[in-house]
Amino acid sequence: MGQQALAGAPVDELIGAAVALASRALEVEFASVLELRPESRTLVLRAGIGWRPGSVGRTVLPADPDSHAGYVLRSTGQVVVEDLRADARFGSAPLLTQHGVVSSLSVIVQGKDRPFGILGVHTAVRREFTVHDTHFLQAIANVLATAIDRGHTEDALRRSEEHFRSLIENASDIVTIVGENGVFRYASPSVERVLGYAPRELLERSAFDFVHADDIPRVGEALARAIQQPATPQTAQFRFRAQDGSWRMLEAVGQARVEASGFAQLIVNARDVTERLRQERALRENKERLRTVISGAPLVLFALDRHGVFTMVEGRGLDALGLRPGLLVGRSAFELYADLPQALADVRRALTGETFSSTVEVFGVVFESWYTPVRDAAGVVVGVIGVGTDITERRRAEEALRRSEESHRALVQHAAYAIYRSSLEGRFLTVNPALVKMLGYESAAELLRVDLASEVYVDPEQRRQILARFDAGDIVEGVEVAWKRRSGQRIL
Repeated sequence: MGQQALAGAPVDELIGAAVALASRALEVEFASVLELRPESRTLVLRAGIGWRPGSVGRTVLPADPDSHAGYVLRSTGQVVVEDLRADARFGSAPLLTQHGVVSSLSVIVQGKDRPFGILGVHTAVRREFTVHDTHFLQAIANVLATAIDRGHTEDALRRSEEHFRSLIENASDIVTIVGENGVFRYASPSVERVLGYAPRELLERSAFDFVHADDIPRVGEALARAIQQPATPQTAQFRFRAQDGSWRMLEAVGQARVEASGFAQLIVNARDVTERLRQERALRENKERLRTVISGAPLVLFALDRHGVFTMVEGRGLDALGLRPGLLVGRSAFELYADLPQALADVRRALTGETFSSTVEVFGVVFESWYTPVRDAAGVVVGVIGVGTDITERRRAEEALRRSEESHRALVQHAAYAIYRSSLEGRFLTVNPALVKMLGYESAAELLRVDLASEVYVDPEQRRQILARFDAGDIVEGVEVAWKRRSGQRIL
């Protein structure tokens, strides 16, 4: 996502990537970006994951103080909801209630003059979001805010994001009874829903006939341990062939029960974790991709604890400082920035609970940084997370452009010959002192009120002829025209 932002990707594309990444990484059913519409004090669901068809782009929520969205906008940090129905901080949350949301984590996507909106993740089961979850979601919001602030907010097109299917499917447990020889004695009806077999198809057949050859030793060892230790549950993860021939990864817990006859049988609870493992693998890959993006982009992603000590620093932006992440973690920002007053002021400001952006020069490198405080459940600031973008080259280019503009402005103002710029309709836009003097006016302001065609040209038709010549080329030169001064005196 960081590479997309740096490459100038459309805002809609970045917002879509943000909700998708948040949903996958935090393993939730729902994710949303609500865009603030200040003129109507409402928010529109700009992008989302998991909502009912037609919600994205059409759902409009109130931003009044009594609503969940309004409360988030008025907050100074992350807003965590552990139980939506029991939360008394706000009165309504229509979108979340309609979808059965129980727990929620929301952060503000900041803008230069006002919040752009809210980035949120939500789940229909009770969950306690961790500090790491808030760090991750706030990091996404900060990267998104930086991209929007750099020019993509002017994109007026609102495209509805395609709805993604939920990444987490409800797993059904299979209950089986297996003899000490590995033969199925009983299989619950859920085996048909999960693996496609009717229960009778497994009875009196060996479980080892269905287990992947590479996993048979693991399953055999778990079976032997269960028989040797009847009171101790044994766990195993193995591939099991489904009725359609595919391999499903099962996570099983079994405990042996010794009958009066002395024979043992195992009661086994098994759950299909194929999808979960696939998603865990995808999550690891996404985290690695995110780390790769941060490490490969001219950004610095950092986190400080409540004492101002670096707990995390990543990003290629460190290269410009000649630093490596390992050299900063565990060090105090107050010591590192001892000779940098503005950097110290920014850290103190963030630790007081303020969210803001700042441009600061650190060891000769100019960074544009977003600071966001991290709060615990009681609202106390426990740290800061931020994103810094190396804008040194941009600052140098802006300074060179400013100097160039000043130089050209001086040349125009001190030129001995008349220079002006006008509209096609014949109004002066800019004039230099030489032109003001030549036409006999008291000031530039007075001349700017004059109609060029009728009050300066002796013959207005002459100006129309000159304008017509621009149709054949960008430059018209060597033309003699008859003008008149303010006094009416004719000049060539």
